[in-house]
Amino acid sequence: MLRLSPLIVCFLSCLVLQLQAQTKIVGECAITYDIHQISKTGDTILLGQKQIFIKGNSCKTILKTPQLTQTLIFNTQQDTAIILKEIGLNKMLQYILYTSINPVKLVSAKKNSFISTILNYPCASITLTWADGNTMEVVYTTDILPTVTVYEQAFKEIPGLVLNYQLTTKEGNRILYSATKVDLSPITLNVFEVNKNNYQQIN
Repeated sequence: MLRLSPLIVCFLSCLVLQLQAQTKIVGECAITYDIHQISKTGDTILLGQKQIFIKGNSCKTILKTPQLTQTLIFNTQQDTAIILKEIGLNKMLQYILYTSINPVKLVSAKKNSFISTILNYPCASITLTWADGNTMEVVYTTDILPTVTVYEQAFKEIPGLVLNYQLTTKEGNRILYSATKVDLSPITLNVFEVNKNNYQQIN
């Protein structure tokens, strides 16, 4: 039987603790992404903005475009989620099963050698491929790990905070989400409250 000296055991234990300490788990944060469409010629068009608010097990995402504002509010410990849609003067509210927000089957996840820095965070890159032919290149930092990673279901297994991701469809269309701000300040509970009187509930 192979026996390690106490000095080597101590060194390995310290290394494991150091790797764990490098990732800071945050229970409250807000991330803002700009959304761009990238043409086949490389031109970019600003489509809108996406905001993420995380507090404990609760998450709120707000997608804003000139035509639509859509909000998703969920708690990873609950079965239902709320979707709010604002189109012009029309405001609609819908309850959905949180478990129904599932991506197509993931076929492969390939870590890339590409390394970059975004908002002063060192980042790694991974390419995800699904059975429907769509792919996503995800750039993330392991410096921070939010308590909720599934504001995009594709991020469930990403070991850090995603700061940039590009979805490429099998037809070659590309949508890029780029983080412009990460705020680790406390988030008040009223961010997740909804005045249901302002919305028409739909099934």
